Amino acid sequence: MAVVAILPVRLPLADQAAGETPGVTGKVVETRFQSKILGQERELIVHLPPAHDPRKRYPVLYVLDGSSQDQPLADKLESLSAQGLVPATIVVEIPNMTGANRTFQLVPPFMRTDPAIPDSPKGTGDQFLEFMEKELIPFIAKQYGASDTRMFAGNSRGGLLVMYSLVAKPDLFAGRFCFSTPLWREDNLLVERVSTFLAGRTPMKSFLYVSAGENETDDIKRGVRAMGEVLKARAPAGFVWYVEQTPGVDHTLNAQESGWSALKKWGAFAGLRSPSSVAPGS
Repeated sequence: MAVVAILPVRLPLADQAAGETPGVTGKVVETRFQSKILGQERELIVHLPPAHDPRKRYPVLYVLDGSSQDQPLADKLESLSAQGLVPATIVVEIPNMTGANRTFQLVPPFMRTDPAIPDSPKGTGDQFLEFMEKELIPFIAKQYGASDTRMFAGNSRGGLLVMYSLVAKPDLFAGRFCFSTPLWREDNLLVERVSTFLAGRTPMKSFLYVSAGENETDDIKRGVRAMGEVLKARAPAGFVWYVEQTPGVDHTLNAQESGWSALKKWGAFAGLRSPSSVAPGS
């Protein structure tokens, strides 16, 4: 049984440096529901777009590390939607709730939760994606009028799960955003898995955005560059991707700063009649 609370309407902060002026935000709904797959009662925070109409169907952006990453993306989407650059979008924030959840649930099942420890337990990201596919996504569709267009965003460790979803459930999301993701872990293991996956793919309509800050660690930047090389060599027709380095920012600021570029590029992709008319990444 879901428990729902509707929070007061709030005004988002404008990103003056980016020249954006967002409008009034829609309602923010706090809810809980029991997951049989995870064996947990999970919290959710749902950002509904302005003038949300439950009779309509909206794209949904699912955001990991909820309570820290969702609000900046929701604000940007509202601003860009008001300018006609992206469609009105529901944002679903998924709080970790515990440190153990973040440690295990955001890591693919073939990767160690602590890369520095050889016998570290493997992640349970496969179970978390099953929870999203079979419980969370149907719940959001029923409660809030979600369409079949879904995006998935993760920062740092959360980006591992987002990238893993491309390999494990490629059709579950139309767009993916990986900010400051430690793709270097275990000798670029996840990069290799993506490479193998893409090598055998026929044309697919999908969008991927990957970024790292200019002032991040060499490991982070090296892993992101390696992913860029794989995408350049093996992305199939219709797969639109971007790999960017965000000038002058570190690990703590990259997602916030590169989010503008990510969502604008997603808006261009979402408005295409043919995905082949968008140039692949840089």
